Amino acid sequence: MRESVGLVLAATAIFGLAVMAAEKPPDSFQQAMKSNGATVQKIGKDADAKDYDAIAADAATLKSNFMGPIAKYFTDTKGDDGLAKCKTALTASESLEKAAKAKDEMAVADARKALTGTCGGCHMAHREKMPDGSFEIK
Repeated sequence: MRESVGLVLAATAIFGLAVMAAEKPPDSFQQAMKSNGATVQKIGKDADAKDYDAIAADAATLKSNFMGPIAKYFTDTKGDDGLAKCKTALTASESLEKAAKAKDEMAVADARKALTGTCGGCHMAHREKMPDGSFEIK
């Protein structure tokens, strides 16, 4: 009897984890990630144009997204690796903003490299491409 209760509890726990893993992130997270993607692309154009005010504003958008919905998602889901990468991306965004305000082209380039490297590493570890071309969290 105890064995069957144990098996039922184990199966319930595994099923519960599978359901939790299959849940989609909240809209706020998805919108923040889409915003970040568009913002990172915009930063490339702004850097080419040496529009440091726009880069600083872009960095502020990234900071808001990383401190808000993205950090909340990884905190709520206990995604420690994602949260660590989120904090690293936040630091890179802060460096980007500081470099843009100083109009320091090399520091802007370094901060962009750190930011995109962190984003890319997190995406490789935590998302998968679906057959329709969209992405989902692993």
